[in-house]
Parts: sequence; structure tokens; C-alpha cells
Amino acid sequence: MSGLPPDAPPPSTPPLLPIPMLDFRWVHAGAQHLDLLPTPITAASTTYKPFSLSESVRIEERWREMADTEKLAVIREWGSTEGEGAPARTKSKEKDIARRDSITSNHSAASSAAHPVDEKVKEKRNNEQTPSKEYIQSGQEQNIPEEEPGDSIEQKYKDVVSKVQKDYVDFEVIQGVPVSQDSLFEVSLPTLSLHPVFWAHTGSRVPVLRGTWFVESETRPCSWELAEEIEKAYLEIQPWQPSYKHELATAMSLGTAGEEKLKYTLPSKFGQGLGIIFEDGEKGRLITTGTLTYLTRAFWASLRAKPSGTYVYRGYGPAAIASGKNKGDASPGRSRPLSRRGSASSQRSGVADKSPSMHHRALSKDRSSKEGKNEKKLETVVGAAVKGLGLTAGETLSGVKKGLEDLKDEEKRNRPVGFSADTRNAIEEENAPVVDSEEDASPCTDLLLVIHGIGQQLATQYEAYNFVYAGNQLRQVLRKQSANPALASIIRDRRCQILPVQWRTSIDLSDEKTEEDRAHGMDNQFTISDITMNKSIPYVRELTNAVLLDIPLYMSHHRQKMIEAVCMQANKLYRLWVARNPDFEKHGRIHIIGHSLGSALAAQILSNQPTKMPSLSQLPKQVITQTRDRFLFNTSNLFLCGSPLGIFLHLEQAQLMPRKGRERTMHSPQDEALDRAGKYGCLAIDSLYNIFYFTDPVAYQLNAAVDVKLAARRPPLAITSVTAPFYAPVTDGFTTISRYLPSYLGGGTGEKKPVRPGVIRLPSGIEMSGPSGEERLEGTRGERRFSALNSHGNVDFYLPSAGVSEYLDMITAHLSYWTDASFAAFLLAEIFSTRLDLMRTGMGLAEQVMPEGTAL
Repeated sequence: MSGLPPDAPPPSTPPLLPIPMLDFRWVHAGAQHLDLLPTPITAASTTYKPFSLSESVRIEERWREMADTEKLAVIREWGSTEGEGAPARTKSKEKDIARRDSITSNHSAASSAAHPVDEKVKEKRNNEQTPSKEYIQSGQEQNIPEEEPGDSIEQKYKDVVSKVQKDYVDFEVIQGVPVSQDSLFEVSLPTLSLHPVFWAHTGSRVPVLRGTWFVESETRPCSWELAEEIEKAYLEIQPWQPSYKHELATAMSLGTAGEEKLKYTLPSKFGQGLGIIFEDGEKGRLITTGTLTYLTRAFWASLRAKPSGTYVYRGYGPAAIASGKNKGDASPGRSRPLSRRGSASSQRSGVADKSPSMHHRALSKDRSSKEGKNEKKLETVVGAAVKGLGLTAGETLSGVKKGLEDLKDEEKRNRPVGFSADTRNAIEEENAPVVDSEEDASPCTDLLLVIHGIGQQLATQYEAYNFVYAGNQLRQVLRKQSANPALASIIRDRRCQILPVQWRTSIDLSDEKTEEDRAHGMDNQFTISDITMNKSIPYVRELTNAVLLDIPLYMSHHRQKMIEAVCMQANKLYRLWVARNPDFEKHGRIHIIGHSLGSALAAQILSNQPTKMPSLSQLPKQVITQTRDRFLFNTSNLFLCGSPLGIFLHLEQAQLMPRKGRERTMHSPQDEALDRAGKYGCLAIDSLYNIFYFTDPVAYQLNAAVDVKLAARRPPLAITSVTAPFYAPVTDGFTTISRYLPSYLGGGTGEKKPVRPGVIRLPSGIEMSGPSGEERLEGTRGERRFSALNSHGNVDFYLPSAGVSEYLDMITAHLSYWTDASFAAFLLAEIFSTRLDLMRTGMGLAEQVMPEGTAL
């Protein structure tokens, strides 16, 4: 055989491919929080869910802006126990601590010498840092040093949250990375946590993690350090190169011996004998070395079953495909568009996530799906038993034994793996979260601030009483009612959001002693617990102290502190909201829902409120931060539910008067509306609604506070029951409630008066007359005042009762507003509708009257 001529060109070698782009995805353990559940979260979640692609990109950008040393410190302090295979925090003895510290430090030096590509890895991965210590053993929990008392990670997090809550200056500065629909939540990278923005976070810290290598699915990311070590091995072996396929095939043809040679050994701190074998540029298999596991792999290889080990995938996309989901559908609730207009959620964008490495995955998608099907057919329970890492000999033998038994079960072995696409979509739709960051295509137009009443002091001992869950209940009911076709036609492309005003959590009732008191030795201070009788029923006494105490507090000199607490919390929410929705001040509206004592506090504040407030951008920062007795926004509608306001108006002998200069009172005469900020009962609002159950023992009517003579002939109006088989008929409207309406709406005799020449009648019943089209309300003084307070000419509205006994309803009525579908539908109808909308759809009131001069 003759040799090649000396001038012959060298044999061509395939060009080296660049390193595939890493399809990272930030994940979180806060699915329960993001779903805004109406019930307390009793246990921390151990399951990670991915953020949307846009959210991940924003978080990643902020992460890359951090210095390397800062990243290292953050991961070491907050992220060392997160992710698949991360250790549990358990107590350990001092000698075990010293022994593990010694082993870890010795291994760190050896690991640095064994991996000369460290610098290359850091450069390629944009200087991502991980802690030099992390006690990880895949598949098992491992004891780690217990932190000093009072210095635990949870206590540190609570201290950080408490400090942020007390800050009242920099609400306009967005500290974290906004996530979720309407930026209701934020990711704090300095603490690697997810937390709500507009209400206080309770419970355990919710960790976030940068997912780069995923264990068998897109919801199980490796921990920070394990992912870094796998990436080091990946960059050193380069399994994405075409030549690696031949190397892998040659090694596998030699059986388990060749597999052992191809295995890349990971540091021993992850488990003795743990290594990884890459099968392609996207997938690897974690296996352990030892006599038993070696023989077990050889045994199952002879049966042609699935190789033992735990599969890991590089990037979110490959992990999602391997788990049987398309990448855009990997996150529950983000797969299909769903209209939620008018509720706390809006219409989903329906835009699928697109990854930078999607093209690379598309080339191998068909191959991966075929391989996945074959592997699913061959997978047995014994495979799941032996692929666990770090198992003892007894555990492994038990797994082998169980696997042999299951192999005989033909039905189990041939059962299809996973759900069909339709079933999976149905499950995802059922579990769809209430909020989603991709639902912001339609901006929020209306913000509802809900002010709670008495009893929130009880939430400090019992999480179930936290008012946040009442807001979540109402949000879910609003979401459901917005799907009603009649309401959807009213809401159109608008939507609202609900935020709870938790004023009781920030109130300080302590009084400082004066100099005169100190001079006379009057320094005796006692608390409620000091005067409570210990021999009484504990829970009843606790309920009395925590709930009923708010009422005498309101009647005492502490009322001003309560008012300031409401204003500061509401203004805080508004400032946080505008910072995240800068266009809201131009186009958005604020509505207030006051429940129980919260309605009296809202009325007190709105009585002192200026008729019109300038925008935040027009106010000096000092005014914004020091305003404590008024709202920094204008209120459109005030909804009172279960309100005792009538009692307080009666005690003050005050009356409800429309505020001049608002929507319907811009040109009102003196006897119709007042421009009197500071006059109790003259509220700076556009519309007022007093909603109640007749069985609510706390609620009182308010019609008499407007005009007592007219109120005798004007009973409360019925709200449509949306739970009835059919909506209440409107055909008999004139025979039932027309006599309660102003004369310009056909009230009194029931005879329709012809429209006067030169007068334009609006659907709301307002007549515009005069050369400039000034608004004028017609009728007697009382009728005009009622019409100025809202377009229905009535202040009181009652909800239908679904109970069978008034006595039983009395117990639950006061807290039933948040789950009442009719109440939610009424809110949406009054916020978004015109009078014509109500007449056309039959929503809102059970009986409607068509104003004269209008036509559908």
C-alpha cells in the first residue's frame, strides 16, 4: 500500500461547533402565592414553577448587572439550600460540623486543581458565581451546620421584610423585578425570594432559583452548585460536537466497562461515586459507581431496559420537551388565551415563549420525541428505583426486587405514560392562576381599594383571618362574573384590580406620658391582657379583645390614629401602583370598598378630602410623604357594605350631601350640593352605594341621611340575583319602583313627560340644558340630591339572601359579601356601565326604568 504524496493536503476534519446557547429559566416555589388563593397557605411549597420567558429575561438582566462578589455572597447566604438535591437544614453536632467543614475545604482545593477549565467556565457563563461551600448529596438529605439562634435564614428574611414595610419614603423606586399580572409580586435578587408588593408577606420565604440544568423535568432545577459542576463537565467534554456521537457509540458498545470510562466524575460532596454521562448536547445521565450499582446496570442492560440513572437536561426547553410538553405550554395556565376582562385578570396574550436556542432544539425535536417514546415503553419501576442517587445497598436491592415483580404485570408495563394533549390542556386550564404576567396587554383601568373593618387584630394570631384572603375571594368571584356575556359586553376592553388596605397592621395605639404625668408619678401603663379575666372562656375573650375593641377605639381619641393608618396604607398602595403603572394617573380611576368599620373610616376621610386632588407628579415629595389625613388620589365610586355609617351620622346629626364640583354636580345650585371639604357627610366622590343584607346585624340604611321625608317613600333597591335561573324581569318596572324615582324619570304619576325643546337627555337621566350644555338635575331638592349621589336616585341597595333562615343568615351575613356573586356583578356593572348598558343587559338592579327620551 503506497503512502500519500508529501504535498497532499491533510485530511479534512469536521469544524468545531460553538457552545450551544444556554436556555436558562428562573423558577420559583411560590405557585400558591401567585394563584392568590382564598385560603391560607399552611405549608411551604417544595415544587418549583418557571416564570414566563419575559419575566425570566427581566430577572436575568438584573442578575447580570450585579457584581460577581455580590452574586457569590447572595447565593451563599440565601440560595445554598435551594434546588434539586439541596440539603435540608437539620441539627448537627459540633464535631460533625468541623468534620464536614474540613472535608469541604479539602475538596475545594482538590476540585480546583482537577478542573483547569474553571476560568473558561466562568468566562463562558458570564461570570456566574456559586458558593464555595454547599452540602449537597443527590437523592438524600444531609445534615448541615445549624445557624446560630436568632440568625436563621427565615429570621433574617423576616427582618428584611419588616424593614421594607416600615419605609414610607421611596415607594416610587422599584426595588425588585416586577412579576405577575399588574406587577403584584416582585423578585428580590438580594434575598433570592419572591414576595407580594401591595400587602405584607406572611409565612416562609419563597425562594427563586436560576434554572440551567433540570432534573428529568422543567420543574426540578438543579441547585446552584450542582448545576455549575455539571456545566463544567459539559464544557470540558463538549458533547454537542459531531465527534462525540461516535465516541459515545463506541463506549456504549463496550458495555458497562465502556460506560465507566466515559463517565465524568463529579466532586464527592455531591455523593460518593457520582458522575455524569452526556448522551447529546442537551441531555446527560447522573449515575453512581460501586459494585452493586455496576452489577445492577449490567443486569438491566442485558434485559435491554432503560439505563439506570437520573436524567438531567441543559436548559428549560429540552427539559420541557422531554417531559412531554411543548415549551410554550410548560407553565400551567399559560398555554391558551383566556379572556378575563373586568376582573383582576385580563385577556391572555397567547404568545408562546420563544427561546434563543429554539432553532437548535427544533433540529433535534423529532429525534428527541422518538427516543422519549422508546424510553417510556422500556421504563420500569426498577429503573426508577436504581436511578436514585446515593441509595444504600438495602434500598437498591428492594428496588430491584420490586422491579422484578412489576415486570410480570403486563398491564402496568404496557400502560401509556403521561396524559393526552387534550387532558393536559384541561388540567392546565383548571389550574390556571388568577394572575399572569402575560395578561398585561390590556392595561388596568380601574383600581379597587378595599378597606377592612373590625377584627383584623385577630389576624396576628390566626392567619385565616388575614384580610388578604377576603380580597382574594372577591377577586376570584369578580373573575368568574366577568365571563358573564352580559357583563362582558359592558366591561369591553377594560378591567379592574383589587388591593386590600390593611390599616390595622400599622396602627400604634400607645400614648406617651406628658411631663405633668411624669412629675406626679403617673407612669402606670397597663394592657388589655392585664385587665382580662383569665377564668373566662379563652377564645371568647380573645375574640372580644381582638374584634370588638376596634369599635370603642373608633369612638375614642384614637380615631385620628385609625384615620391616619387608613390614609397612609391607601396612599402607599397608590404610590406603589403608579410607580408600576405610570399611565394610570392619566386614564385610570380609583374606587373604594369600605366594609363594616372601614366604611365609617372612609366616610370620615372623604368628608375632609379636597374636592379634587392634583396628580402625584404635581405634588412635592415632602407633601406626598407627610400627608397623613387625606388620600393622594380622587375617588370615583364609594361602595359601603355591611356599613354602620348610619349610626355615626345619627350621633353627629349629620346628613349625606353631594360634593359640588364632581361628575354630576359641576354646576349644582347651593341647595343641591356643597363645596365644603371638612363637612361630615359631604363626601368627595362621584357616586355612593350602600349595600347590605337585611340580615346583616351591623348594617344600617342611609336614605334617611339624605332626605328623611323622601326616604319614607323610597325603600332600598334590589340587586339582581345572578345565581337565580333567570335574571329578574324588568317589564314591570314602572308599576314597582317608578314611584320612588325623580319626576324627571317618570316618577310620581307614572305619566311620561315629553322632552323639553333644547334639552339633551343622557342615558344616566341627566338633562343638559342651556347654551353651554350645563348639567342640570331636575326634581325636588331631595330628588336632586339623591340623583347627585348616584344615577339610580337611591343610596340603599340590598342583596338577595340565599339562606333558609334569617337567624342563621344573621351569623354569616356580615362576612358574606366577598363570596357573593351578585355583589361582584353589581360592582362590575356600576363601575363600567352606562345607564343604557344596564337597561340593555338587565344587570345591576333587579328592576330598571328607561329614562324618558332614550331608546335602545
